Amino acid sequence: MHNLLYRSNALFTVSTTVLGVMCLLTALTDLTHRPNVRLDASVRSVDGLQRDYGDDRAWLSIKLDLDLRDLFTWNTKQVFVYALAEWATPRNHVNQAMVWSRIVQQPRGARVKEVVRIEYPYALTDQGVNLRGREYNLTVAWETTPVVGALHKGGRQLGGLRLPDDYFRSANVPRGHWRG
Repeated sequence: MHNLLYRSNALFTVSTTVLGVMCLLTALTDLTHRPNVRLDASVRSVDGLQRDYGDDRAWLSIKLDLDLRDLFTWNTKQVFVYALAEWATPRNHVNQAMVWSRIVQQPRGARVKEVVRIEYPYALTDQGVNLRGREYNLTVAWETTPVVGALHKGGRQLGGLRLPDDYFRSANVPRGHWRG
């Protein structure tokens, strides 16, 4: 007859094996899920472009209309969604600025419809004076964190956007964060 140590070892081995198989099956169910995310993003306005302490700085307003509810399954823990501006300059070939982000933990909060003003300190800032007339892209992306399994990523890019050729300032830019 086996003693208590052998029996507890067998029970632990069987239970962890069953738990591992269940986790594997749970992760495999997400591989077949193809979400249909409705995403509409646009640049509403460029609120300012100014030289600030030797660097160019641009302020934007973007309009977001997102429906991320289809990303949620029974295995979804949370969704991290963000907007990213990207541009290239002679000094830095890759410039990226995260201009908006949100963590969505429930499907009822996965519907986003808002205008986001990119303000100081999150304005697009270039190390130099290279933003005038510069093309840039706006990317809205998401990362889904499951309860069990691998992260899933997705996103869409709005490209071919251009900043103005001249410096200016609109009334939407706060005076406390402006030199000029």
